[in-house]
Amino acid sequence: MAKKKSKSASNVEYLWPTPILSKRFNEYQRVNPKLVELFYAHRDKERRAPASSYASADDLLKQYEHNADLQDLAQFIKNGVYEIASTVNAPYWRQGDEINLYLSGLWFQISNGYAFHETHIHGNCSWSGVYYVQSGQSSKSAEEYRDTKPNGITRFYGPYMDFGAGGHGEYGNIYLQDASWDSCPQDGKLVIFPSWMKHMVFPYNGEDDRIIVSFHARLSNAKGDYWPYSFN
Repeated sequence: MAKKKSKSASNVEYLWPTPILSKRFNEYQRVNPKLVELFYAHRDKERRAPASSYASADDLLKQYEHNADLQDLAQFIKNGVYEIASTVNAPYWRQGDEINLYLSGLWFQISNGYAFHETHIHGNCSWSGVYYVQSGQSSKSAEEYRDTKPNGITRFYGPYMDFGAGGHGEYGNIYLQDASWDSCPQDGKLVIFPSWMKHMVFPYNGEDDRIIVSFHARLSNAKGDYWPYSFN
């Protein structure tokens, strides 16, 4: 993995940084209201979950393959996945490789009434992400919950967290306490992260529902290889 040099000490290097992409969909004001309408209609048709917490199946792109708004969002997501994947893999992808990018799962979630999602990771994919369709009354910045509990944010945990429990903490490794990063929901905001990264959603409660789209992404070369077992 490419090394990141410290700006303050030329003899110190940061190894194995964790990449995260965060950007806003330029078309969210047009697309999001239509997605909200589609998602509520989908949920109400199924009638299989309480109104405070609902998650669809992950085959939305197949179910609504002719829905232009959902397909526009999917293309924006694909562009984001390619942006982050091509950036971090630039030293390793072969020159001229044809890259196939596939959203192996895409689904939506509606939550309210203090619904939350415990710490988890995503499997069988290289990249995962969240797109905020309707943020509702979620905490918009860290300042909002500095002295209280956050509302509906997504918290990501870095690998340092695994070494904090029961470990020896002192002034020389205080940096290990900086082991998480919060994504505050914002309508039209997309966050893409490595699928192995632990994350959770804090309980959400508000006048409006919190609505998101989640997804899995897989990439391969023209041969269909998901992993080049040899770099030759």
